[in-house]
Amino acid sequence: MKFSTIILSVFAAAAAVQAAPSGAIEKRGVPTRLVPAFGVQRGASPDGHGNCLGVNGKLIPCSCPPDRQAFINSLNANVAAGHMVNNPGIAAPFPTGESKADKQARIATLLSTLQNLHGPGVGCPAVSTVYVQIQQQVNALP
Repeated sequence: MKFSTIILSVFAAAAAVQAAPSGAIEKRGVPTRLVPAFGVQRGASPDGHGNCLGVNGKLIPCSCPPDRQAFINSLNANVAAGHMVNNPGIAAPFPTGESKADKQARIATLLSTLQNLHGPGVGCPAVSTVYVQIQQQVNALP
C-alpha cells in the first residue's frame, strides 16, 4: 500500500510541475556581481579586547565584516521587503543599472544592510568594508 501511495504522489507532483505556466516569473535575489568584496579581512590583527583592524587602521569588532553569504542573504531579505528588515524606516532599493544614481542607491543599501544586520543600528561599522571609499568614488563621478 505504501508503494502505491508513493507512486501516486510522484505522479501528482509531476503533473503539478507540468501544469505550471511556462512564462511564470521566478523571483531572484540581487545579482552578486553588484555586491563588491568587503576589502577587509575579518579578525585581522586582534588587540585582545575584541577589536580588529578595519579600513585605514580603524578598530572594528573582530566579528566584522560578516560572512559574505550571510550578508547577501540579509541584503536579499531587505531588498525583497523594500526596506531594512531590522530597521523598517530605511528603504532598501537595489537598482541594477549603471547610472550614478543607481550606483549611489546600491551602495547606500549595502551600507544600511551592513549597519543594521542584527537590529536597528546593530551590525558592522562602515569601516569594516571599503564601501565608503566606493561611495566616495561614485559620488565623484560626473
